[in-house]
Amino acid sequence: MKDYFKFFDKFTFSLLLLLPLIGIFLIYSAGFPLKETNYLKQAAWLFFSLVAFFIVFSMKIDFIFRNALAAYLGLLGILALQLFIGHTMAGTKSWFRLGSIGMQFSEFVKIPLALFLAKIMAGFQLIGWKEFLKLIILIAAPVFLIVLQPDLGVSFILCSFFPVIVLLKKIRPFILIASLVLVLLCGIIGWNSLLKDYQKNRIVSFLNPAKYKTSSGYQIIQSRIAIGSGGLSGKGYLKGSQSQYQFLPARHNDFIISVIGEELGFISIAILFFIFFVFFYRQFKFNFHNDEEFYFIYLFNSLILFQFLINVAMAIGYLPVLGISLPFVSYGGSSLLSLFVGEAIMFRIKINNYLT
Repeated sequence: MKDYFKFFDKFTFSLLLLLPLIGIFLIYSAGFPLKETNYLKQAAWLFFSLVAFFIVFSMKIDFIFRNALAAYLGLLGILALQLFIGHTMAGTKSWFRLGSIGMQFSEFVKIPLALFLAKIMAGFQLIGWKEFLKLIILIAAPVFLIVLQPDLGVSFILCSFFPVIVLLKKIRPFILIASLVLVLLCGIIGWNSLLKDYQKNRIVSFLNPAKYKTSSGYQIIQSRIAIGSGGLSGKGYLKGSQSQYQFLPARHNDFIISVIGEELGFISIAILFFIFFVFFYRQFKFNFHNDEEFYFIYLFNSLILFQFLINVAMAIGYLPVLGISLPFVSYGGSSLLSLFVGEAIMFRIKINNYLT
């Protein structure tokens, strides 16, 4: 046990804990005018996430990788079942509810998918047709089920696995061209057959939000006003007009960065970004025991980084509003729990480098 504590990455863990604590602080402000208790729920989720973290951290890495496929298939079954008996919230059937507790299982599929993809990637050097089809099927299966809910945010995040795979492995040029054509075809089919009208409006409106200022462009406009009005130092905690007077929708979730900008200013946003930068730097930079661990670290961390960048770009109007939260900071128990489970695996991998 002394060895575990000696080699445990305490500094990175303190950053991991700091981010959701900042989130609770901001979620309280976002719900303050309405006396919402989302901050208390998020605090409870943080506690359960920490318990889950240390449970997973105590497991052997071989056991985790060995059971990744079973967990992946089990979650696919849950996602399929969710389409029939899931609870609908905000227009998506993405939830199972037990009383006041809701679980979004699409968040959890990221972990076994990253683990199993890493295991497959360790077995080949070049992406040929066989490897390409295997990887596409593994990623497409949960994406298809999540799109049917429909939840564009999580499905879009899962799709980020493929470009990371291409960056990490060599791929035949013709297969890369074929994959780009496949993306284009899926986009056309999705636009014409799967997307709801409100989702199409969200995608179109970010190009000219002023034209849709009373409908799908409203969120982007209010978010820009909030961030811009905060200036360097902000208006003060609990004193943001856009958030406190509820002009800013989803301020505790998708647009939490706008609350920071308005109430605490650009300096606070810069500090938060620096915390994320140090966190990502330490999570990417360490020695790996084998290829499976290397690929998992890069796949899972890249997914978090991708989610971070998309959320920020979305909040300032450079991307459509897709329902993607700021990792660790935004309100969302399922997201927080899944991220902490994934982080537990990474912290365990770090320990293994010293204990083996």
